[in-house]
Amino acid sequence: MKQAVRQGLRCGLVAAVVAGGLIAPGAAGAQEAPPVSAVTDRQEQPLAVRDGIAVSYVSFRLPLPAGAPAHPEACDRTGYLRYRPAGGPAAAADADAIVVQQQGLNGGAVNSDGVAANTVRSAATLDRHVEFWAMARRSACLDETFGFDAAMRSGNYLDAVDYYFNGKSVEGQVFPGFKSSGDLPILDVMGVERVIRDQYEIMVHEVPDQAQRQRKYVCTGISMGGMVTGVFADWDFDGDPATRADAGFNQCAAFAAQDTMVSSDPAAIQNTPFFHDVADAVLGSANGVLKAGLNSGVLPLRTFGPSPIIGTKAFLLYRLAGLAAHLDPDGESRLLAALPRDPEVEATLAFMFGQSWPAILSGGANGEGTIRDYRFTNTALLGTFIDNNSGNFALLQQGVGALAGGPVQEKTFPNPAMATQIPVLGNYLRMSAGPQVRVAPTNRGVLYTWRNYNDVAGVWWTAPNRETADIHEVARQLGTGAPTAYWETYFPLRVVLDLGAGLAGARSGDMVNLRYPNMSRTKPNFVAYAGDSVVQYGVGTWIPAPPTAQVEQLPGYTHIDTIGAAAVQNNGKPDYSGQLLAEFIRGLT
Repeated sequence: MKQAVRQGLRCGLVAAVVAGGLIAPGAAGAQEAPPVSAVTDRQEQPLAVRDGIAVSYVSFRLPLPAGAPAHPEACDRTGYLRYRPAGGPAAAADADAIVVQQQGLNGGAVNSDGVAANTVRSAATLDRHVEFWAMARRSACLDETFGFDAAMRSGNYLDAVDYYFNGKSVEGQVFPGFKSSGDLPILDVMGVERVIRDQYEIMVHEVPDQAQRQRKYVCTGISMGGMVTGVFADWDFDGDPATRADAGFNQCAAFAAQDTMVSSDPAAIQNTPFFHDVADAVLGSANGVLKAGLNSGVLPLRTFGPSPIIGTKAFLLYRLAGLAAHLDPDGESRLLAALPRDPEVEATLAFMFGQSWPAILSGGANGEGTIRDYRFTNTALLGTFIDNNSGNFALLQQGVGALAGGPVQEKTFPNPAMATQIPVLGNYLRMSAGPQVRVAPTNRGVLYTWRNYNDVAGVWWTAPNRETADIHEVARQLGTGAPTAYWETYFPLRVVLDLGAGLAGARSGDMVNLRYPNMSRTKPNFVAYAGDSVVQYGVGTWIPAPPTAQVEQLPGYTHIDTIGAAAVQNNGKPDYSGQLLAEFIRGLT
């Protein structure tokens, strides 16, 4: 009798599971119509062929919703940078695999130029034709590119500086000025749903067959892009809970996290009905109030705007430094002399260069001076901003070499490197300026030069295994103009608000279609942590990777090095990030 009851219960449970569609959570019902893309007018613009990798920009027409605020025509298109073997299949659907990557905070599609090419190249050595798509967020339509393109045509980086900062006409055009939050209501419709829907429509269009999509697409993200990818995986794109063919996780064979996590529910709030309901009630309501404030213009938070270090002019400054280093690498830099003493620019320069707290607080009057008091080649100036042994903001650092040409002293602002060696606490101090010793020049008379990442043997404050990126490649990437920029000019903070609400548990309002909890974990996962980044000590410690995930550490890499390392490292091996991702893909195909 008991056995019969147990058998009946088992049969009932199996029947219930089948009826609920839970036996194979990734499977779409047989009765469902396959998703159809809404994009039209595919255009592909060849850009370059570098070291056997063909690079192009692919775009589609996909108009913003009716009633969207006034916007340039370019904002009704969406696209991606496409990297593929120059001799490989012309049609994406014929590739062995396609990596689709979402960018990090403020990152443009060019952010991923290094890892994209390196992954495709490494895959080719493994006998796999792999494509890499670096997605361009819709807000890239607002990027400032004209001045960069004009400077590339003239060969003079000062043309771009004068265009953006000095009111000078370039090729008959005058810069209309930087936009403020109030000038950018179009960003209100460029939240996370816009970002992931653009990705979804492109993926469905380029590989129309559902079974192929589930075999070929590897969905990934760097930094914030990992969380965007987590939301993509769990999004119900047709808004119908009864269908799953359209769900994000049903478009991908696997997921990859590049110094981040792929999740829409890192705290597993959706696993407990009580917490689910409370979080949605609180966060959903708060998110609605914030959105109303943004849409009405009451809250001036549409973009970073005038913020130093990460604001509009700050990111433009880094791009201009890259442009100068690309066009005139060894010439003495005239970039800073051409820049007006704008408060946002000055605050950015002070923070990124500051040697000590006394120097910062006194404006250099303590005898250490400011960055404007020293002489640099254009390459050295770029390195001073972004190198892991020079720049003071960890999330912008790369291991691009070492300052040369004159004496240096160790920096103690915002904290000395030795502080990161304090047990436990030190790992979190990496968040400020990273774990490496940082140095600044001390001689105002000499011209400081730069030693590239593969020429640092014997430099006392660094080592070859801590220098991973080619500064000349980084300069080229930063100096890019159209069709997309390395750093977005007007990144929509709406994306951050949406992610914050969604990850904290909001599932109503704009988040109503964030329906499936952590479905990316039902597929193969790859996680790569940068060895010198703080992410592995935060995300990696408190939010474990899926138990079946392949977890790798990239030794000596900074956060950005994860997607920007040189093709060949100082030990003669290929870029770890691209190589390990290519090996993971080989295991899928």
